[in-house]
Amino acid sequence: MERTNRPTFTTEQSALPVNAKGGELVLKLFAFTQVFATDVADALSRREEGQTMAEYGVVLAVITLAVLAAITLLSDNVRSAIESVANILP
Repeated sequence: MERTNRPTFTTEQSALPVNAKGGELVLKLFAFTQVFATDVADALSRREEGQTMAEYGVVLAVITLAVLAAITLLSDNVRSAIESVANILP
């Protein structure tokens, strides 16, 4: 009686040939990564932490006041530095 190659069936079937089992692992890893990334994106979109427009406005106002104060305090020194450079030029 001649023995034929019959496929062996296990509890977990694979659509890939026997020599491509590493590809199945990569496919499972890719599917897991895709599901994980989708879950993280959903969680981040539902999170309501962070700055609101009012907080951005307050930060902008504080920065504006700091810049105005610095310009006011340094204006005399900057003016004299520009005048001294202008006097050196012919």
